[in-house]
Amino acid sequence: MKIKQQAIATRHPEEDIKERSLQLRVKAGHKLESEEEMTPRYREVLIQTMLIAADLELMTLPSYYGALCMAPTLDDKIAVAASIQDEMGHAQVMYRMLEDFGFDAQELIMERSPDAVKSFELIEQDVGDYITCVVMMALGDRAGYTTTRDLEANCSFGPYARSLRKVNFEERFHVAHGERWVKYFWQHSSHARQRVQAAVDLLFPMAASWFGTPDAMKKRTDQLTYNIRGLSNDELRQQWLNEVVPFCESVGIEIPAHFDRELGRYVLSYEEPIAWNEENKKWDFDTQITWPEKFAHWKKGGPIKRSGLERIQSERWGKELW
Repeated sequence: MKIKQQAIATRHPEEDIKERSLQLRVKAGHKLESEEEMTPRYREVLIQTMLIAADLELMTLPSYYGALCMAPTLDDKIAVAASIQDEMGHAQVMYRMLEDFGFDAQELIMERSPDAVKSFELIEQDVGDYITCVVMMALGDRAGYTTTRDLEANCSFGPYARSLRKVNFEERFHVAHGERWVKYFWQHSSHARQRVQAAVDLLFPMAASWFGTPDAMKKRTDQLTYNIRGLSNDELRQQWLNEVVPFCESVGIEIPAHFDRELGRYVLSYEEPIAWNEENKKWDFDTQITWPEKFAHWKKGGPIKRSGLERIQSERWGKELW
């Protein structure tokens, strides 16, 4: 399914007036409650925002499947299952809302090509054990939570903003659960500490990339223009760093980020985009690549994107989950 792009250049004068009026109203804090209030461009940007958010939630099932199977105790298995159930509920809310805009949720989930699903590298990983899972919650769920908090607080489409209230309650729990167990495993044994550090080494750069390209490279700022989002990519990334870096430092985890006294804020200790060493399965912080190379890396998709979505669409889960 392809969402049609609105041809802005062919708008009539009255459409330009409606567009400017809408932008002024949302900047003044007005909340839209129905599709009838939207311009074609606003509708397109809102749909893209909700669809990507729904797809990201859907990817949690294949990403966390390995951790669910490998969880060491029944309590751990229940904790992972509960998190997956939460995320599937979040996806259902967003796909259901898209039905109000004429989409078919069944088609979006079960019939689209996996290549058409827009998710992020971080959530396209096989979180294959419980330690990696809780690190993902502490870093990755916090990245998602940073985004959805902003949407709840600022989105000018009222129904979407209100739908995120419950989502954010649950995402906050996932982050707290992750932090609690990261601390536990860090203190448990030297072997567990090494596994925590290895998971952080893998996931931290992906979580930092969750928020997209630097603002200076951002070509389209429609989400900010329409107050669908309140914060820019760099502002969201900074908010994430403000929370993640102190947590990791308090535990003793080594991360490629630090507080820059001259700038007065937390910063990454490397300059994006960095290279991924496919052979060693490690990030090469000393080797920069071009942004087109980075975009190609993202477009390729993570190791479980296609297989995970195909498994969802063929419904091959069943009793294997337990």
